[in-house]
Amino acid sequence: MIRAVLFDLDMTLIDSSRGVTFCLNRIADLFGLPPVERDRVLKTIGYPMEEAMEMLWGSFEHRWIEHYRRNLVPMELERLVPLPGVVNTLRKLREKEIAMAVVSNRRRLLSAVSSVGLECFFSCLVGMDDVVMPKPHPEPVHIALKMLEVAPEMAVFAGDSEVDGRAATNAGVRFIGLTTGGRSRQDLFSVGACAVVDDIQKILNPIFEENSKETDLAGRGVL
Repeated sequence: MIRAVLFDLDMTLIDSSRGVTFCLNRIADLFGLPPVERDRVLKTIGYPMEEAMEMLWGSFEHRWIEHYRRNLVPMELERLVPLPGVVNTLRKLREKEIAMAVVSNRRRLLSAVSSVGLECFFSCLVGMDDVVMPKPHPEPVHIALKMLEVAPEMAVFAGDSEVDGRAATNAGVRFIGLTTGGRSRQDLFSVGACAVVDDIQKILNPIFEENSKETDLAGRGVL
């Protein structure tokens, strides 16, 4: 029985790629760095921003991230939008009384979730400010499960990156990969995905089918 779904945020629930790309190019202009394209930025989303900058530019300076957080975060937030099908998916999970959480490597996670009006769906949010070790370490997943009071085997994690897959599998939680963040099916299967889908609404059928089977067995006294 699946009692909880944990979600990554960026490129799983929301399209942040354009906002992040816009802000990173403001950093590039200010500090004399090469401009970055959205396709390259997509491959870094899911990693802490410090790591993302190093992946893009081969180095990292604290003044870049300080300027981003102090001056550019509002510009990023106003460019965030829910991905297609997200609101409908969250509504259907809520109707089935399945608990939901966001587990992200973002700081100030509530601000991002609230900026797109999704905060009402989640029982807890676990971001960079809440952990010592971010994803792919299992700590954020463990914290979310503890807050939801759900065992790992009764949860699934939906995410778009290798970071999500490793965090989920390291925590003993089934991982459903989404190709919405630009990773290939093979990339996601290689980090332990039990299924890979191209539309978040497609996570619903396997969840509801599993719960329906277990409810049927329980009703017949098999469980």
